[in-house]
Amino acid sequence: MLAATLRRNLRFGILQRYVMGEVFRAFSLALLTITCVFVLLTVMTKAASIGLGPYEIMMLIPYMIPGSLPYTVPVSLLFAATVVYGRLASDNEVIAVKTAGLSAMVLIWPSILMALVLSVTLSKLSATMIPDANNSAKKVIFQNVEDFFYKKLKMDRVFDIKAWPFLIKVKDVQDRVMIGPTFKKRSEKPELSALLPRSPDAEEPVAYDMVIQSDKATIDFDFEHEKIRVYFWNANVRQQGETASNDANIKETEITMDIPGKGNLDTGKMIEEMTVEEMEAKKAENIENIAMERKRQAVAAAWYLGSGRPSLVKWDRIQYAFVKYDYWRAECQKFDTEIQTRLAMAWGSLFFVVLGAPVGIIFARRDFLSAFISCFMPIIILYYPLMLFGMNLGKEGIIPPELVWCGNGVLGLIAGLWALPPVLKH
Repeated sequence: MLAATLRRNLRFGILQRYVMGEVFRAFSLALLTITCVFVLLTVMTKAASIGLGPYEIMMLIPYMIPGSLPYTVPVSLLFAATVVYGRLASDNEVIAVKTAGLSAMVLIWPSILMALVLSVTLSKLSATMIPDANNSAKKVIFQNVEDFFYKKLKMDRVFDIKAWPFLIKVKDVQDRVMIGPTFKKRSEKPELSALLPRSPDAEEPVAYDMVIQSDKATIDFDFEHEKIRVYFWNANVRQQGETASNDANIKETEITMDIPGKGNLDTGKMIEEMTVEEMEAKKAENIENIAMERKRQAVAAAWYLGSGRPSLVKWDRIQYAFVKYDYWRAECQKFDTEIQTRLAMAWGSLFFVVLGAPVGIIFARRDFLSAFISCFMPIIILYYPLMLFGMNLGKEGIIPPELVWCGNGVLGLIAGLWALPPVLKH
C-alpha cells in the first residue's frame, strides 16, 4: 500500500513539489536572515570608517543587497538543503522512497533544479545588475565625501591626509566656504626636501613646494569626472623652487586635481563595477592594441627612416607601445579572471546543494546544525581559499583564469566520492 501510494504521488509530482516547497521556505528564511546580517555588517563598517549619516546609510543599503547575493545565496541554499533533507531522513521518508524501488535522487533532484535556476539567475545578475549596484553604492559613498570633508575641516580646522596632495588649514568654515584657508602642496621632488620648508608636527618631515593663502575658498567635488576643483579669492601663491621662491597675488584662481585614492580603471570604474559587456569591450580593445600597436609603430618608424626622414619618427609612441604591451596583456588576464570568478561563484549554489543534500540524509537526524557545519567546514577550509587563490593569481597572470573553478571542482569530488554513493545505494 505504501509503495503504491508513493508511485501515485510521484506520478503527479506531489513528492517533488513538497520537497521543493520545503527547501524553498527554508532557503527564503535563511537568505533573508543571512543577507540582513551581511549587509548590515558591511554598511556599518563603511559608516564607521568614513562617517556616513543615517540618510546615507539608508541610501546605501539597497545597493549593497545585490552585491551580497553571490555570497549569501549559496550558503542559504546549503543551510536549507541540510535542514530539509536531514528532517526527511530522520522521518524515514528516504527509506520509504527506496522501499518503493526508487532512487534517493527522486528527492534530491528538485533541490538541484532550484540550484540550477538560482545559478543561472546569479550569472545574469553578476553580468549586469550587481556591478551596476556596486557602482551606485560607490557613488552614494562619494556623495558623502563632500559633507565629510567640510565636517572634519570645521571641527579640526585642518585636513591632513597623506593621499591628498594638499594640507589644508582654515580659520573657520561658514556655509561650505573656507575662511582664511592655507593650502600647502606636498613636494613631488624628494631631492629638494632639504631646501623646502617642512611641517614641524609631522611624524616624518614633509616638504612643500607651493603654499596658497587666500581670504576664502570653496571646493567642488565633481564625481562624474572624478575631479576636485578649488576656487580661491584674493589668493597669494608662493612657489618654492630649488634656488628661489616666486610670489604672486591673484584675485581669483582655480586649481583642479584628481579625487585621491580612486584606484579606478580607464573606464572610471573599478573592475568589480564593470559589466561583462564593458569588460569584453575593453578586452577587445586591449587585444587589438597587443596585435597591432607595436607593428603599427614599427612600420611607421621604418617608413620614416627608409625615406630619409628620421626626424618624423615618433619615438615616444614607440616607447609607449612597447611599455604598454605587458600592461594590455595583464588587463586582459584580469578581465578573464573576473568573468570566470563571477561565473564560478554563481554556480557555487549547485555544488553546495550537491554536497549539502546527501550530507543531510547521511546524518539522518534533526540536529541540522551538525550537518550544516559538516558541509560548511570544507567550504571554509577549501572552497573559499581556492577561490581567492585562483582569483588573485589569475589576475596576476600566474595561472590560467579557469582555475578559479577549482573550489567548485573540489566540492563536486567530495560529493561524488564521499557523500552521494552511500545515499544512492539501496
